[in-house]
Amino acid sequence: MNTQTPKTQAPTTVHAFTVDAASLILFEDVVAEARPALGDALAIVRADEIPAGAVVLGCYPDSVSIEHATPAGAITHSDPYVAAPGPYNPACGCLMCDEARDWSGPVLTLATETGWEMCDTVPAAAPMMVRLPA
Repeated sequence: MNTQTPKTQAPTTVHAFTVDAASLILFEDVVAEARPALGDALAIVRADEIPAGAVVLGCYPDSVSIEHATPAGAITHSDPYVAAPGPYNPACGCLMCDEARDWSGPVLTLATETGWEMCDTVPAAAPMMVRLPA
């Protein structure tokens, strides 16, 4: 299993979009008063380019590449979290880290503290929907 050390600088592969009135309904569950302050600029970036401090809002099905990811195709997280990227730890033992042992290619952990009590371990090239830190 290859592991990927995540970058801490601004991502180079970014598909930025603005949540306008027409697309707001897609993000009702993450653009709400009880959620982190998101503003209106969101982005789709590769997992290995998400800097620490970005708010992770969602992911995409395995078949979607960064080039084909759209806001409408996102699987939004009901519990967004702040990214704290780090190397994948196969010894962790949580459900996601156990599942990631069978994945091919570079893998990293975007956070060890999430609302679902397991790591968010993802393929390095996976597209993710985020709000980048200012």
